[in-house]
Amino acid sequence: MTRVAVAVIGVVLLAVLGLAAFWLLGQLIVGVGAFLVGTASVLAGLLKFLLLAGVLCGVVYFVTSSWRRPG
Repeated sequence: MTRVAVAVIGVVLLAVLGLAAFWLLGQLIVGVGAFLVGTASVLAGLLKFLLLAGVLCGVVYFVTSSWRRPG
């Protein structure tokens, strides 16, 4: 009877350990995903800023070059 009890406890512990490892892997994947989404968001904001800055600098260059004295 003790062998059966030990075997059942071992199977239960093995199942709990497997589920814990599976949960931990899921948490790791979620963390990596959150990091990637945050990084993509920051890079998208930077891209928008750089595009706006480039357009505004182009407009300023065009306007200032139009007002130069001929010569």
